[in-house]
Amino acid sequence: MQTVISLFLFVAAIAYVEWRLAAVRRRQDEADKEATEHFVTRQEWTKHNEAQQTQQQLDASQQSDRIASIEQRVFFSSPQSAVALEPVTSEGPQVFYFRWPDDDGSFADSQRQPHQTEDTYYEFRMVGDDEAEYRFVTLNNTQLSKANNASKKYIERACVFTSARSLVYTCTPGRATLHRGRWVITQKARIDYQ
Repeated sequence: MQTVISLFLFVAAIAYVEWRLAAVRRRQDEADKEATEHFVTRQEWTKHNEAQQTQQQLDASQQSDRIASIEQRVFFSSPQSAVALEPVTSEGPQVFYFRWPDDDGSFADSQRQPHQTEDTYYEFRMVGDDEAEYRFVTLNNTQLSKANNASKKYIERACVFTSARSLVYTCTPGRATLHRGRWVITQKARIDYQ
């Protein structure tokens, strides 16, 4: 009988030791899994940061190429078109661009663009926390002709103009205020064609 009890205690001790070892292995596996997830997350984070840095370098390079292209166009343009095609370069984060106003004459702030393109017609320059001056701007005669031909869409919603439309103009800035994500015009810009 004593042998049976000893054997039973011996088997129970072995089962207990195996159970404890299994628990230790489970904890070790969880720790290894967590370390692996941390390592993968860290690798993904590093790749993400490298991708962002590469994109920023590319954007900076494209911006300098764009500025060089604009400067070259202005340099080689005729004196008459130089007046009409004033080069517009952004000076810091205070200048941004919009395509054309919505039907109500306002501009959705979510549509703002950091650089002037052949699809943008309005330059906004901040003059306060939520107030900006804006003016009608074009890069070339083709863009200006397109705006003149569809003036209700491109011009009349945000500007008043005098005399017949031509390819030479000056623009007196208007004013707009940011209200609930929209730039609402408080004073229309004025275009004087020559």
